Amino acid sequence: MKKYIPLMFIGGIFFAGCAGKLPTVVKFDTRPQYGFSGDTALLEWIVRGADHVTIDEKPVSDSGNSWIVFDTTRTYVLKATAPRAEMVKRLTIEVQPKK
Repeated sequence: MKKYIPLMFIGGIFFAGCAGKLPTVVKFDTRPQYGFSGDTALLEWIVRGADHVTIDEKPVSDSGNSWIVFDTTRTYVLKATAPRAEMVKRLTIEVQPKK
């Protein structure tokens, strides 16, 4: 939902502009942040001010978590979009082979 705020009042007319939201990625990380092949981790994210949020092009809620398995070094891509802007955050997880 778009919100409008007044910018000026001239001659009895309100001039308004769109005060659309700008997306912010508050958190996008894993616990733990590294591991060995086969280990699991909790991928967590929190996004504010976005109309749509995706991780690796799959729609997700604006905040949540998901268990992942460390298999190979990989980069996750979170994209938060709003009418006026897009925020992209990348998270690379480096996985060490089990000995």
